[in-house]
Amino acid sequence: MMKKVKLLIFPLVAAVAALTACAGEVNQGPELIGVDNVACLANTAVDLLEGVAAVDLEDGDITPALQITVTPEVEVEKGYATFPKAGEYDVCYEVRDSGGKLARTTVTASVKEREVYLDSVLTNGFALSTSGNAKVLKEGLCGNVYSFNASGGVIAENIKLTRTYALKKGVEYVFAYTFDCNVSGRIKIAADGAPFAEKQVRTGGNELEFAYTPKDGTVEIGLWLGGLDGEIEIALSRAQVKRADGGELAKDFKFNDRITNRDDYAHATVSTSDDGRSATLEVTEPADAIWKVGMFVNTGIRLISGVSYDISFDADSALGNYYEICIQKDKFNEEGMVVLQKPQGRVSRTVTATDGFNGDLWLFIRSGTSKNIITVSDLSVVANTSIQTTETFAIGQVEVKHSNGGEGSAVCEYGKITYEVGAFGTKDNNNELFTPAFTLLNGGAASNYVVSFKAKATQPVKFVFAGPVDGWWDPVFVWGSSEIGTEENTYSFYCNDVDMDGVKRLVWQFGSYVNAEYTERVTIEISDIKICFKSDLDG
Repeated sequence: MMKKVKLLIFPLVAAVAALTACAGEVNQGPELIGVDNVACLANTAVDLLEGVAAVDLEDGDITPALQITVTPEVEVEKGYATFPKAGEYDVCYEVRDSGGKLARTTVTASVKEREVYLDSVLTNGFALSTSGNAKVLKEGLCGNVYSFNASGGVIAENIKLTRTYALKKGVEYVFAYTFDCNVSGRIKIAADGAPFAEKQVRTGGNELEFAYTPKDGTVEIGLWLGGLDGEIEIALSRAQVKRADGGELAKDFKFNDRITNRDDYAHATVSTSDDGRSATLEVTEPADAIWKVGMFVNTGIRLISGVSYDISFDADSALGNYYEICIQKDKFNEEGMVVLQKPQGRVSRTVTATDGFNGDLWLFIRSGTSKNIITVSDLSVVANTSIQTTETFAIGQVEVKHSNGGEGSAVCEYGKITYEVGAFGTKDNNNELFTPAFTLLNGGAASNYVVSFKAKATQPVKFVFAGPVDGWWDPVFVWGSSEIGTEENTYSFYCNDVDMDGVKRLVWQFGSYVNAEYTERVTIEISDIKICFKSDLDG
């Protein structure tokens, strides 16, 4: 839309008005300028006065007298409206001049929902969908299990429980799901929407296992439950993925889209070879610390506790100056880091994943204190074990952390988080509320996404909102602050320009001097958490 119109002709309008009054001419009616149809997003404030003005030959600019009404009814305050859901709305603009003459125009506001990328934040990617006459009665995280009720299923395809996994194509995996069920019967197992097996589900506890070999790097595994008779109730507590071989995990590794430059320093560039088998860090000016300049390499391999990994690559330093290559978990996490000083030629190291060293496997090539041209190539990672490697996707549960006087407790029931705050600390991080860890796959740049949620509180509360890497605060893929009011509202935050992929958590920080003034218990409710694609309508 155009920006608000500023008219600079009012002295002339006034002069014309005086002449026409002297001539005794009839009062001319007002005119609306810039009124047009509106295209916007649901639950996002839109300025209905942007580019709009009301002018009158006798009175001049009468935009402040302009009245806007929306049907179906939506509150308009100072020209801004927030449409609660998608659909078509009539927006009526009307204004009267001092002589009582009316100008009215009605346009259409076409409102659409943001396209959802992930709405299973609280369940680590497990999601439920229905078709036909099937419907979901209840769904969401309850404690540390994902529970749902559904009814109306006639065939297996009517009720689907799905999750997408990042795996290695061409390798057989064994999937193991742990859940309780209130009925028994046959279900179908599907991969990427195509059924490939049937399994028996029994009343009570179930340990369901099946094998599948992915054809691509990601696979959506589905349990099709619609064939179970009557109303079904399932509580999923765990899912495991087991890989039987101890073979090479990083085979024909390509550095393309797997390297990033550390942003602390501008005098360095990173690049990959045409075939993607090597990556180069070039440092043209030194900094005051070695860690300030470097190149991160994301191997895409999730370290599994108890498993040893043989890591090897070629290293070449064209200038021969000092540098380090670090083998570490996650991008900025130094816990358990293996530091190699000035490696040259073929480098081989073995690391064992432990409870403290069980994130994603990264390399960090750093050369902050020296000019350098460093190339790493032909990366190989081999799981050095003869036993099965297992990754467990626990459902998790919400968590609160308190310090410096902060007090409270949180529960989650069917996807709604209720945080009972006994007392607020005076600093933001004195009252922290965390979602369970969840996995983002193939998201790309986080700047293409928006995080939204609904919330209300018994008293208005200030908060800081963030999305850190699980177990580490830097970098965060979303960051912002706002205030939760006593009426339920939708809050949206644009994501930062960092990598979307990885294991994340969302956190609300409620401690502050403002909130600390409350002397009685405050209840905060948060629900409907979504990560959405940013629309062209965002501007």
